[in-house]
Amino acid sequence: MVNDLRTPGFYIIAILGTIVTAGFFLVFFPTLFKKRIDSKSTMYTLVVFDVYGNKTTLNGLRINFQNKEVALSFAKFYKKQFPLYDFGIVHEINGIEKLMITKHI
Repeated sequence: MVNDLRTPGFYIIAILGTIVTAGFFLVFFPTLFKKRIDSKSTMYTLVVFDVYGNKTTLNGLRINFQNKEVALSFAKFYKKQFPLYDFGIVHEINGIEKLMITKHI
């Protein structure tokens, strides 16, 4: 029974299995790792909308943030201070700007 594992067929199957497994990790691991790194935005910008839905500016507001949770917190605070305005958060991922509307805070 012990000598059955020392056949040439066993070694071929073990080598091919090792090559396929290593190839799988070499091909797919970097793509999964890259997607996790690139999917996060590093800058969030607060955008102010007036009653008619037009972009406007309010003096004295902080509009640039590095964290999404902080940007949402400031948007909630500003919504209480300025109830006639709506606030959105713009973040950029891979060169594409995406707007998150925070109307229902």
